[in-house]
Amino acid sequence: MADSVLYLVRHAPGRGGGWRETVDMALTGAAFGVATLVWFQAAPLKVLARRADHADLLAELTGFGVRCVARRDDLPDGLTGIEGLDDTELHGLRRHAAQMVLL
Repeated sequence: MADSVLYLVRHAPGRGGGWRETVDMALTGAAFGVATLVWFQAAPLKVLARRADHADLLAELTGFGVRCVARRDDLPDGLTGIEGLDDTELHGLRRHAAQMVLL
């Protein structure tokens, strides 16, 4: 298993099994002590921001030590639990991750 995994998330919650698969994979890695990052793309951020339960959905990840990030410019106002980063910081995370998974 890799030392660190970066999941690039393109699936929004409520749209097929992609969201659940992402959460399960991230939590499994975190449970085994793998540094786990979830990078949300713009589309799932928009859906999350509209959901009343977005804090609960994100807490499922962050409560187990998964770091959630997004491009600062894509992060909707009022969406908490996700760290906004600039492009340079995001590319640094991508460069240093031992493994990257597109979902």
